[in-house]
Amino acid sequence: MKKGDASELVAIRGKWQKERTRLYDRDTGLPTVAAVMDDFISQLRETGALSILSFCPGSEGRVEEVWGWQAYDDLMLDFVRRLKAFQTDGILPSGTFCLPHVSSDEVLLVLAPDSGGPHALGALEQKAAELDQLIRGYLAMRADLPGRFRSFVGAGRVLLDLRRKPERLVYRGIQEARDRVTRQTVRAEIRGGSLLQEAINRRDVHPLFQPVFDLVTGEMIGMEALSRGPKGSEFESGETLFSLAARTELLGPLERVCRESSIEAAAHGDTSRKLFLNLSPAAASDPEFLGPRFFERVLAHGLKPENIVLEITERTYVVYESLFREVLSHFREQGFGIAVDDVGTGYSSLSSLTEIEPDYLKLDNVFVRDIDRRTVKQDLLEALLSFARKMKTQVIAEGIETPEELKALQGVGVEYGQGFLLARPMPIEEIDQYLRVRV
Repeated sequence: MKKGDASELVAIRGKWQKERTRLYDRDTGLPTVAAVMDDFISQLRETGALSILSFCPGSEGRVEEVWGWQAYDDLMLDFVRRLKAFQTDGILPSGTFCLPHVSSDEVLLVLAPDSGGPHALGALEQKAAELDQLIRGYLAMRADLPGRFRSFVGAGRVLLDLRRKPERLVYRGIQEARDRVTRQTVRAEIRGGSLLQEAINRRDVHPLFQPVFDLVTGEMIGMEALSRGPKGSEFESGETLFSLAARTELLGPLERVCRESSIEAAAHGDTSRKLFLNLSPAAASDPEFLGPRFFERVLAHGLKPENIVLEITERTYVVYESLFREVLSHFREQGFGIAVDDVGTGYSSLSSLTEIEPDYLKLDNVFVRDIDRRTVKQDLLEALLSFARKMKTQVIAEGIETPEELKALQGVGVEYGQGFLLARPMPIEEIDQYLRVRV
């Protein structure tokens, strides 16, 4: 082969690889619709019809926003594997899996006509409903999923029409399946909002507390208040609960109930420990929270403002800076502490932290994860600790899950920590018993 020919071959391969990256999803290995459109057109011309199922996973727990895109990609890959397993087991009919485009979170299954004939959309919709229940059942059993990760399934039909371009027919079939998913989603949202309002009216939320420990002495110095929805409900998960509340404009009323329940419960524990309460933009705009009622309720339950720390994420401060500047000043005057949560997620800036002047910085679990194996993270953490000491701010590492992570954090001098390795969230009445067993 001549040198020129070899160079041309390398160039062709490069173009092919570039084209492939546009047509095949690297993570799932699935082709996009564009990559297999010719096959679909051939099938359509041969059989006269195609059936399309659209699987649209929905992260009610805001997995991508809270846990990052890597976590969401992992969930999508697992979801695709489960769909393929359903097909291998005969639960799903044979057909071609694909994505609308690279990195899509919608999965399509294109099928040849079934025995019901080209107009049997009703039978296909029934099959979609059965699959929907199967997938939700599987996802509900996955205790390791962050938040509830559910799926909606819609069905569409493509009929050959020689007057119309085949590609448009296929895309219209996909859109039909999507439209059915959208209708399901809207109905689920309306139903969920109604059930959540009923739960708020009943004050049917359950406070849990995750202990925060001194990483040197092992002593519990405080606890973060978390909330769960009605037991056994579809929004029992905390992330699902607050995500649904945000989408249905019930975040303010929900947070009022959660704050009150957490304070009531905390009063039955050791009130000398720090109580960390999350402060959202909805709370920062709530006259009831900003007025005398919250302060009075704290005192009425035997708690002291100096032992309550209000947590704000740095990214919400950046977005609502003027609002939070006034609100944080208001609570500081009343004696409450301030913590900045989610430090290390990519939003934090030193200028914002110096404006807030927090009493605590809480390192996000994304920053903590694998810190024992990531020297870059350790170097960044040492720099952050130096900055925190100059501000007279204490640092809490969240999401500690392995002994190796704990040892690495202790090695660089992190004062406090919380995470599943140390203690999971639990009702207030279980904390003292847990501490006795832990010792």
